[in-house]
Amino acid sequence: MRRPYRVLARVVVLGMLAGAAACVADDPGYPRGFPEAAVVDDTASPSPSAPPAPALTDARVRSALLRQDDLGDAWAGTQGAATWRDGLLKGRTDRPECQELLDAVYTEDVLGKPRGETAVTGFDDDEYGAQLRYQVGAYDRADVDTRLGHLRQLVDECGEFTITGTQGREYGAEVTPVELPGDLGDARQGLRLVVSGDVEGEDSALTLDLATVRVGDTAALLTHGGLYGIDDTATRDAAQAGAKRLQKLLKKEQQEKKAKKKPEKGEKKPKKAPSDEGSTEESAPDGQSPDETSSDEEDSS
Repeated sequence: MRRPYRVLARVVVLGMLAGAAACVADDPGYPRGFPEAAVVDDTASPSPSAPPAPALTDARVRSALLRQDDLGDAWAGTQGAATWRDGLLKGRTDRPECQELLDAVYTEDVLGKPRGETAVTGFDDDEYGAQLRYQVGAYDRADVDTRLGHLRQLVDECGEFTITGTQGREYGAEVTPVELPGDLGDARQGLRLVVSGDVEGEDSALTLDLATVRVGDTAALLTHGGLYGIDDTATRDAAQAGAKRLQKLLKKEQQEKKAKKKPEKGEKKPKKAPSDEGSTEESAPDGQSPDETSSDEEDSS
């Protein structure tokens, strides 16, 4: 049975998503993926060795975002970032190898430098009190695959560790891999982070899922977390919905590019350039075709 919404007091508005991801803003320097950055243009030069692959144009990045219809009736547009992001995910770890993992989860900087615009949107679960955030953009496929492999290694190495928050409180943390469907995009990686301890005078535990999916040179990052548990199926369902949307948009773009290359009906093909034989034919006497000249010469012989 789903839990009632109990975290209104724990959520504050740190920055409204103006029309989810319909507005464009310059990156003011905060970690990528926070609600203030509805659309970010942070272009990086593609790797010279990267092979050409399907990637969304900047104009369609917003179209690749998840919609409320993809998630279900329990979800609505976010009202701001949950306070547990700073309270539980920002801190120092007792094991150095886990600091990189915690920082990546906190900043949502897992996919690396984008090759164009990225778009981000967020949703709140009115029944669980959870929050889901989704960002998508064009990336270097080789770099993304390398990062996903490194993320998998960090998850395997860390297991259990301790986080010391900004106010000096200690929290127990455990990270485990999350299996995503094998047919989900071209590459994928998921993890679950559980952070337990005293939250505003109560023993509580944050459950946070993180899932990444790459389709061609386009990649998406999804986080789904809450203080009172989360719907286990929501992460997988949202990742699948996002991957299908990406695949559909990329296929449409490829079809449009092919259609532009095809000549329109009724369009005449360009005439071939005159050959050497044509030059010889032009030297025939006036009023005679090349064939007539050949036949006269045969009769005279």
